[in-house]
Amino acid sequence: MSTVRQIYKLLHWELRLEWRDKYALGSIFLYVITTVVIVYLSVGNALEGPVFNALYWIILFFGATVAAGRSFLREGGRRHYYYYTVAGPLALLFSKLIFNAIVIWLIGGLTFALLSLFAPLAVVVYPLPLLLAVFFGGIGLSAILTFVSAITARAGGSGTLMAILSFPLVIPLLKLLLDAGLYAIDAGSNDVWQPIYLTVAVDLIALAVGIVLFPFVWRD
Repeated sequence: MSTVRQIYKLLHWELRLEWRDKYALGSIFLYVITTVVIVYLSVGNALEGPVFNALYWIILFFGATVAAGRSFLREGGRRHYYYYTVAGPLALLFSKLIFNAIVIWLIGGLTFALLSLFAPLAVVVYPLPLLLAVFFGGIGLSAILTFVSAITARAGGSGTLMAILSFPLVIPLLKLLLDAGLYAIDAGSNDVWQPIYLTVAVDLIALAVGIVLFPFVWRD
């Protein structure tokens, strides 16, 4: 079976598992809703401009961390050996990565809708930079957090280890996403494409590292 076919089968299997076990994704979306409501109750009409941008990426990052952090929690024991025999490591990596990217995009859309609902005015002036930042940022966050989740799972599934390993790796990406978001709200520099280009570069580096190292992690 080709790698593309394996990715499709594993992604389909992942979607079916999540559909049966709805409380996992539901808890993530509930976290987003609760966080946005608490933020609104705390800052009120101050939810605009750079505050909106910072809170948006903070909520998205922690939501992505929670979502990607459980990527390989189910793959212990017998299921690990089952995947070991039916699919290659790259097929498994990309099926998890694509699924996590989809979840991150959904978190980004939900967070933006809720923050915009509570914001006193229309905050985003240029939506295209924000859309590109969410799209490519979702890919980058998924690539980094999925690979770190695999390492964490092989080391015993410690949430502390997940946080320690992932946070330094995502800081450069978050800085670029914050810059793109500032331009979207008309509060940044005139060069909107530089953070987008650099975000794509970070995505490619993260994907390359995952492709090279994940087979060794998975077959350990």
